[in-house]
Amino acid sequence: MKKEHDVRIDRNKLHPWLDYKLGLLLKQCAKKGIYLIITEGFRTKEYQDSLYAKGRTKPGKVVTNAKGSTYSSQHMWGVAFDIAINDSKLLYNTATIKKVAKIAKSKKVGLKWGGDWTSIVDTPHFYLGKWGSTTSELKSKYGTPDKFKKTWTKKVSGTKSGLNIWNSTLTKVLKSKLKNGTKVEVMYSKKYPFGNYTKVRYGTIVGLMKTKYLK
Repeated sequence: MKKEHDVRIDRNKLHPWLDYKLGLLLKQCAKKGIYLIITEGFRTKEYQDSLYAKGRTKPGKVVTNAKGSTYSSQHMWGVAFDIAINDSKLLYNTATIKKVAKIAKSKKVGLKWGGDWTSIVDTPHFYLGKWGSTTSELKSKYGTPDKFKKTWTKKVSGTKSGLNIWNSTLTKVLKSKLKNGTKVEVMYSKKYPFGNYTKVRYGTIVGLMKTKYLK
């Protein structure tokens, strides 16, 4: 096994929260001596339709039930990626991928796994579970991937002296007084006991910001 990860996708096209979790997965797998190839990330409509054609109108085995024209693949929404093992003898080795899945589903990472599906069992597939195991909720709420992507970034707005990025317990400022107009990547927003906050990424800093000042 090669002792390095091989990321073959454009991580900038992943949802910021998924990209963050991918980083966690790579780190945790390396600790266990497992190194991954990230083979698939974001897919365009055209590419997804070409995959759907396999085993139907084109030669090969059926690899997906998701048509590109219906936005039915999680990849089209930037909330999923696929893996292989960075070892020519273990590329899709079931036992090794199950080890990866155990790490991915742990609290340290928090991803969902396509190997738990029943219609088409997709063991190389990992995804954000926030919107379920299909794209139905995403389509209902946002309509298209392009509209969904517009929610991935927000700007600081309406503050008098800037907005802090806090740690998860609001006991430490990770980055102080970001000015109005500063752009941050949005992972998710949540109502905490201490108020409404959004988990963001600003460069390498990941923390919480007050939701009402992000527009």
